Amino acid sequence: MKKENVLYLGNYLDESIIKTRGLPTRNVAGTNRMHRIAQALNVRFQTLIVSPGISLRIKKTSHSLLLHSKKVHVDGVEVCYAASIAIPYLCLLVSYVTYLVKVMSLILKKRPKVVVIYNFDPLSVILCTFIKLFFWRITVVNNIEDVSIPRLKDFSKTSEDRGFQQYVFYVCMKYIAYLSHAYIIPTKRFIPYLPAKKRVIVITGCIPVSDFKPKPNSQGKLNLLFSGKIAFEHGIDVFIEALSMLENKIYHNQIEVHVSGGGNKVDWLKTSLQHIKGLSVTYHGFVSNEEYRQLLQKADVCVALQKELGRHAQFKTPSKVYEYLGHAKVVIATNVGDLSEMGEDIIKICSPLTPDHLVTQIESILKNRAQIEHIKNNVHTFAKTTFDVENVGEKLYAEILK
Repeated sequence: MKKENVLYLGNYLDESIIKTRGLPTRNVAGTNRMHRIAQALNVRFQTLIVSPGISLRIKKTSHSLLLHSKKVHVDGVEVCYAASIAIPYLCLLVSYVTYLVKVMSLILKKRPKVVVIYNFDPLSVILCTFIKLFFWRITVVNNIEDVSIPRLKDFSKTSEDRGFQQYVFYVCMKYIAYLSHAYIIPTKRFIPYLPAKKRVIVITGCIPVSDFKPKPNSQGKLNLLFSGKIAFEHGIDVFIEALSMLENKIYHNQIEVHVSGGGNKVDWLKTSLQHIKGLSVTYHGFVSNEEYRQLLQKADVCVALQKELGRHAQFKTPSKVYEYLGHAKVVIATNVGDLSEMGEDIIKICSPLTPDHLVTQIESILKNRAQIEHIKNNVHTFAKTTFDVENVGEKLYAEILK
């Protein structure tokens, strides 16, 4: 039986388009979330991701200023990139036309039952408006990855947020959410900030979960991974202070630390690491997908430290956590999103988030090295049941798309 079509709209960026179009940003978290939800949708539907594939600060990488429309396949997901031009800033204005035309033509061609809109921005507002005006029979689902609630302090020089962007995104969020038939959200904490809907599904994690292969007991160093945004909101300051404390502990020669990612506190991080002499700590910067996979594969313990009392504690949730769990890692996280509901046998919640408490968490793992593989097995069983794309796909179909 032929599957019905779903169009998934958002600025998806795979590594090939980043290279050919000279894009300075990668939108890793958004791209990963879109890709995995698309894999889940493919369980019941034929899903096509449609992306503008642009960035404001695009670079000219060829003799032609014209960026042609392009189709690619990435790990079982079909992606279509709209045409644009390789001129910074102007490319966004051109994409308002080319992306809209591409999406409308694909709707006419494929007659999708469902259109999923990833998050919110001005371009998505235009798309949503056209779909509701001219294709009102289509079910519009808003896949909301985070909530934008503006604050005046976002305009402060010390803020890690952009004030004007927060206000624009807030308006876009409310508008698209109001016009949508249903939401896909990563945590129940988002519900009070969105217009009420009858169909809401919480998809905390979504990832292909492979078979678990336990490692033989090893007396080597405990491999600790911190990856993602390098910002105080995401706990890099607490993490570094905890490492400074650990280098004076008896376990200092039993830990190997790896840090990857980018953000506005990278320079601060590099300076701070120069003062840590008693631990093996490597900062890798912003790595490729393959380099990140290698770092993750080698890791025993992964940390995700978004601050539970931070600016976005109620408005964002660390998608990295579910990626770690999907790879059967021991995870230390904070009490944000719905993480604490999983239980201490699955995830270690560092609450309150302080350097002392984080050190205690790491020390408890070091004292019980023999239990690591047992914990990983529990994590794998939980992730396979809860986050695997096959199960998420069936849940999406049953609860909002049937």
